[in-house]
Amino acid sequence: MKQIKKSLLVGASVATVGLSSFGMAAAATSTNSNSDDSLVSKIAAKFNLNKSDVQAVFDADRQEHMTEMKTKRAEALKQAVTDGKLTQAQADHITAAWKEIDSLMGDTRPDQQSSATRKSIKAKMDALRTWTKNQGIDLESIEGLGGPHGGPGGRGHGPMDDDDSSSSSSN
Repeated sequence: MKQIKKSLLVGASVATVGLSSFGMAAAATSTNSNSDDSLVSKIAAKFNLNKSDVQAVFDADRQEHMTEMKTKRAEALKQAVTDGKLTQAQADHITAAWKEIDSLMGDTRPDQQSSATRKSIKAKMDALRTWTKNQGIDLESIEGLGGPHGGPGGRGHGPMDDDDSSSSSSN
C-alpha cells in the first residue's frame, strides 16, 4: 500500500510538470487564487495522501522549474551577446532587472504573495518590457528569452501576465 501511495505521489508530481506553469500564471493573475492549494487538496483526497506531502512535491517541482528557467535565461543572454544580438551592457541590464524581479518573487508561491508584492513585480516587468522595446530588442527573436517563460515579451511567466498587462504594455 505504501508503494502504491509513493507511486501515486510520483505520478502526481509528473503530472504537475505540465500544470505548474499554468498554475503559476493562473495564480498570479488572481488576487485570491488558491489553484495550487486546491489541486493539492484534490490530489491528496483522491489518492488518500497526506496533503503536506503532496504540497512538498508541488513546491519542489516549482523550485526546480524556476531554477531551470533562470539557467536557460542566463545561457540565452550569453548566447545572444556571442551572436551579436545584444551588447554585454544590455545583457547586464536585463540580468540585473531579472534579479530584482526574482528577489521580489522569492520562494513564495504567487497565490501567497501580497497584492503590493505582485504590483511591484508587475511594475518591474513592465519597466523591463518598455526598456527592451526602447532599446530595439526583440526578445522573441532570441531563443530562450521569448515565448513561454521567456521573460518580458513571453507569456506564462507569472506576474507579468496580470489581467491588466495589456493596458500597461503601452507604457
